[in-house]
Amino acid sequence: MTETVCYRHPDRPAGVRCQRCDRPICPDCMNSAAVGFQCPNCFNEGVRSIPRTRTSLGGIQRAGSQQVVTYTLIALNLLVFIAVRVGSPQLLGDLVMVPVLVETEPWRMLTSAFTHWQFFHIFSNLFMLWQLGPPLERMLGRLRFTLLYLLSAIGGSVAVWLLSSPGGATLGASGAVLGLVGALLVISRARGLDITWIIMYVAVTAFLSFAIPSVSWEGHLGGFVTGAAIGWIFVRLSDHNRRDKQNA
Repeated sequence: MTETVCYRHPDRPAGVRCQRCDRPICPDCMNSAAVGFQCPNCFNEGVRSIPRTRTSLGGIQRAGSQQVVTYTLIALNLLVFIAVRVGSPQLLGDLVMVPVLVETEPWRMLTSAFTHWQFFHIFSNLFMLWQLGPPLERMLGRLRFTLLYLLSAIGGSVAVWLLSSPGGATLGASGAVLGLVGALLVISRARGLDITWIIMYVAVTAFLSFAIPSVSWEGHLGGFVTGAAIGWIFVRLSDHNRRDKQNA
């Protein structure tokens, strides 16, 4: 009598057959399924066929904490802050946004958004990130929220590059945070939610941006406009996908 062997491992005897393809498999190839066991190929195909859970704005909803990106961004800002405070002044100079240096050192457009020097500066920015990040991350999903934050940071730096003094130094997560504010304003307005507090926050921030000489209104404006534009795109994509499902 010929012994049945695993189709993936011809040198091993097969214990059972795959419930989907009926091919013999050894214990190492057995994946527990809803009914019986499946071979690795059939099991992976079944996993890929499961529809992904979507957030309210069409992003992919991952398992586990829905604020992991927010907490990661907060941690990165804190780590850079500690490194700058305990490191040499040269480190701070290598990270901040200086328009005249962008062409040769383009990384400054992003690293400056994670760099702070004053305690109040980093506290105010991270407090707003802690407030705005979780609800936006739940609505958008991790990938879209990450894109929103990083693109808003870069948008703020682009505005600084184009509008501010070529030799001036700009730093801080304000542009990225204002991008979250802009996106939340657009999304909340589109969903019919109360936007009174957002309007008040934007008004106060705009006043302080122009009233305090050391505050970069260019970075605030660039981040806010970028975030609002990205929020508008996400809303349009969500509405489009919803109409497609209704017409299907």
